[in-house]
Amino acid sequence: MKKVLFVCYGGGHVKMVLPVAKALQDSGAAQVSVLALTTAASVARASGLHVLGMKDFLREADASALAHGKRLAAGLSGSVLDGAETQAYLGLSFCDLVADMGLPQATAAYAWAGRQAFLPVATLKRIIQTLKADLVVATNSPRAERAGIVAARQLGLPSVCLVDLFALDEYRWIGQANYADRVCVLNESVREFLLACGRAPNQVVVTGNPGFDALFDPQARTAGQSLRNSAGWEGQKLLLYALQDEPAKHPFSGKPGDPDLPNDLLERLSDWVLAQNDTVLCVRPRPGGAVPVLSQSPKIRLTGQDWPLPALLHAADMVVTLNSTVGLEGHLVGARLIQVLGSVFDEAMPLKQYRIADEAVTIAQLEAALERQKHVPRHSMNAMGLATHNVVKVLHSFL
Repeated sequence: MKKVLFVCYGGGHVKMVLPVAKALQDSGAAQVSVLALTTAASVARASGLHVLGMKDFLREADASALAHGKRLAAGLSGSVLDGAETQAYLGLSFCDLVADMGLPQATAAYAWAGRQAFLPVATLKRIIQTLKADLVVATNSPRAERAGIVAARQLGLPSVCLVDLFALDEYRWIGQANYADRVCVLNESVREFLLACGRAPNQVVVTGNPGFDALFDPQARTAGQSLRNSAGWEGQKLLLYALQDEPAKHPFSGKPGDPDLPNDLLERLSDWVLAQNDTVLCVRPRPGGAVPVLSQSPKIRLTGQDWPLPALLHAADMVVTLNSTVGLEGHLVGARLIQVLGSVFDEAMPLKQYRIADEAVTIAQLEAALERQKHVPRHSMNAMGLATHNVVKVLHSFL
């Protein structure tokens, strides 16, 4: 039986990988292993898959790597979930960096960029060879995921890259013709972007993002209708505002931001909704975000993390956001999407450019956009099927 190695970090990346890994394993077509890095480990283990970390590939000759790992781990801020894995990850990655550029340059690179300086190709080659993998699958993260695909190429093995969103930064390597045998992308606009970067048409496949497949569960649509009924929103237009914080400056570029923008937008939305006879506003802060002060009107509701997001999105007619992925998810299930510009992160989420937002407007243009979209029905949901099935079909072509 063929062996497939998935490599992933946490957050949205492990959520994209796990449905595919489980479906491939359940198909009986391959023996599946997941190299789950940093915060991905606990999520991946809960799935019941064969999960590994870098600590599982340490050798007696890695004493110097572990010494580096302990030193670097001591300099991290915050708590560490798995000290042994953290030390192995940092130590092996740093030793690969030293092998690539020498100790002084590696030390300087880590001091400047931290873990972003890592590209542990030698370590990933060791892992791939130890597991005798026949196919490597990773998402678009730099560092170990990218290293896994580079290592597969050097070993003469096929690889597949899953792109979560738009590859706006990652095109620098994903856009190269020899990076991964197949690239699975969110929609046709992302495919066109990578083709313009130089990828061949047969190398880029529109599959969707498996991390969003739960949105298409028929029970989620039913739950959305039940939510509308139980809340008394029959005959009402439901507007969802995905609230998020805005920094005073961009964390990397230093571009100045407007921390008041999210609340200014909330005020404009509230005023507009209160002036309507048939519209309600749901406000959903991001996880861990501050809870806003809302009008006491029953037309405005706080819908926190305890409200199931798939049901809320199926219930909504319109979604407004600065750059939350909740907006993208709303679009996928048929809600109209308005992106309000002015965030320092606009360039990272060009939702209109990638045919996701129905409108991208300034805050001054908001009310006119709301009036236009209020009178447009929800659009049809994505008809290309579940992304997990689409990606597994791509993987089967290499097995």
